[in-house]
Amino acid sequence: MRPYSGIGVLQTSSVGVTDALQLYSDPGVARCCRIETSAIKQLNSWLLGNDQPPSLLVTARKGEWLEVEHDDAGRTGWIMQERRWSYTPWEQYLKGKLILFLRNSPKNQTQIVTRPGASKGVPTTTKQPMKVIMAQGDWAYVLLDQASAGWIRWRDADGRLLVGFEVSLSK
Repeated sequence: MRPYSGIGVLQTSSVGVTDALQLYSDPGVARCCRIETSAIKQLNSWLLGNDQPPSLLVTARKGEWLEVEHDDAGRTGWIMQERRWSYTPWEQYLKGKLILFLRNSPKNQTQIVTRPGASKGVPTTTKQPMKVIMAQGDWAYVLLDQASAGWIRWRDADGRLLVGFEVSLSK
């Protein structure tokens, strides 16, 4: 199942981090669970790439508190953002990244269109790398090669991701 995209990505730093991060049911109230720092890298490495700092998908924000997905089932908990960590909204995070459609993305959503919202486009494959030039809402303007560019939907209407980041492409 494709994960929900949420509002952005929290990149943690392993420098000075203990063996586990404490998560809360609500910001600062009622600890709910702990996530091992080693598990953070494994959790989203298939999606965000192994060469990135350990990263978590952010689903909501309240001041310095971020709600993050902490397991494969999509369960969430709140964590206070530390100074050395970096929260980036999707529109900024996607810009300049090389992406691929996820293998389980619906075929009718893996196409390049001339403008956001267009229903007919050119189908592409899950092996076709694309460079994001800019993102607006659920849409991204991508460059496929030197001669072709267009718009893709990077998350579906339900907020689930349609794209991922390939490790070998993001260097």
